[in-house]
Amino acid sequence: MKKIFKTAGFLITLISLVTFYSCETTNLDLTEDPNALPLTAASPDLLLNGVQVEFAQAVQLLGTSGSEVSRLKYMSGRDYQNAYGASFFNTEWQISYRSILKNIRVMNPIATEKGFSKHIAMGQVMEAYTIITLVDFFGDIPYSEALDPNNLTPKLDSGSEVYKQALDLLDKAIVNFNATATAVPANDFYYGKNWSKWIKLANTLKLKIYIQTRLVDATAISKFNTIISSGSYIGAGEDFEFNWGVSSANPDSRHPEYVNNYTPSGIEAGYQSNWLMNEMKNGKSVQDPRLRFYFYRQVSSVPVSEQDLRCTVEPIPNHYANGGYVYCRIDSDQGYWGRDHGNNEGIPNDRQKRTASGLYPAGGKFDDNTFKAINGLTFGAAGQGITPIVLASTVDFWRAEAALSSGGTGDAKALTLAGIQKSFNKVRAFISRDKTAITSFVPSTTVDTDYKNIVSTQYDNAAANAKLDVVIKEFFVTLYGNGIDSYNAYRRTGLPKNMQPNIDPNPGGFIRSFLYPASETGANPNVQQKAKVTQRVFWDNNPETGFPTGN
Repeated sequence: MKKIFKTAGFLITLISLVTFYSCETTNLDLTEDPNALPLTAASPDLLLNGVQVEFAQAVQLLGTSGSEVSRLKYMSGRDYQNAYGASFFNTEWQISYRSILKNIRVMNPIATEKGFSKHIAMGQVMEAYTIITLVDFFGDIPYSEALDPNNLTPKLDSGSEVYKQALDLLDKAIVNFNATATAVPANDFYYGKNWSKWIKLANTLKLKIYIQTRLVDATAISKFNTIISSGSYIGAGEDFEFNWGVSSANPDSRHPEYVNNYTPSGIEAGYQSNWLMNEMKNGKSVQDPRLRFYFYRQVSSVPVSEQDLRCTVEPIPNHYANGGYVYCRIDSDQGYWGRDHGNNEGIPNDRQKRTASGLYPAGGKFDDNTFKAINGLTFGAAGQGITPIVLASTVDFWRAEAALSSGGTGDAKALTLAGIQKSFNKVRAFISRDKTAITSFVPSTTVDTDYKNIVSTQYDNAAANAKLDVVIKEFFVTLYGNGIDSYNAYRRTGLPKNMQPNIDPNPGGFIRSFLYPASETGANPNVQQKAKVTQRVFWDNNPETGFPTGN
């Protein structure tokens, strides 16, 4: 299940990214490792380049795990306690602390001395996102002492305190973005040195913090509303995302999911989520217009086969049958070949049959009914995809959730429909990346209207206490490609309610936080491994057991 797409090395990755992602050319001595240089000789530009790259890697890795537990991708593991072992997140932890936070700390004093306020501000935003995500996944984390080179056993800081520090970083970042810098970064891989967009992003991350803490902070929604009233948050065309390249040379600059799904070097292609594919294909009277962008079918049917798909000759589990959940195949004659949540069977010789990641966001193939088996050659957009981090559509769904919360303002239905449309527009625009696509298979915009009309009716017909379920289900579908926010929303709301449960009828309590990485607990006596994955993070005050229901 582990999807390993690590960087081959800091500088090697950087060479690729300077070649393919730089908005401006820059003169870099790529024989110098900034981690090996004396502090006074390190380059803020080189350090910031590396931080930007490793930040994208961390988000991609953590977002994939978040997608698995929230059913946007397939998860292998019938027992939640052991689905993600103690060593599973070693790499994510190392990237976060050693490659992101440490290099920001190295960069800051040099940038301060030189008057490079924009370098500092970008680092502050990425640090804030990194530390709140670590809290969201693990709970209390080392932070205040974590980057002291003289302290090898840093203490844990409470998640609530780390969140406060993140807010402080974002405030300082806004000040630094507004300040006059003696020089700007050589490369900005996210917003191309548009500092007004970075300021909006900083405020948007505050929105993320406030919606996340609304269960434990009675003032959170009021603070959320204040930012919304200011109008300073990301909108259409201002998505926070990382763009991957198309080079297959070493180092590979293509989207990690493309490499895993479309190339011989892919370590494990994995499977797509039967729940999500079924929801998008059969959940409404019209197919979701994003379906052909999200998934690429290699075959036109999913046969009964004990060798290729053992579940087709096995009886449906009782709890699946009783709950009416999709099982094994969403349709026999459509070719959507995925797996059910928790299925931990071995992998047969089905790599050229199973459904692959599609054009969005992995830069794969648009599904135009060609049903060609992936053979290791260039397919679709050749890996020129994105890692979505915070999208404008996400803000609409946060606003809808806030509107349905105590003290919230705004029209939750209108905001939900706006978020759906932004997602449609973004996904549909990817068709230009696949030069081989038969574009007649791109759904017409009338399908968008039909889809939204259905959601509108569902919302109107839902009871007052069930309207949020409609909102969150639609939110989940927009988050394909990064499940950090779906994992958070699932623990925060317990929604959507119709989620496919684990294939095992007794999987144990749902993962409310992941085990600490063994690399940390084995080296730091101040980080003791938690006894159970049902341990809640500070902002999750939902019932300790039996939540979310039917997990």
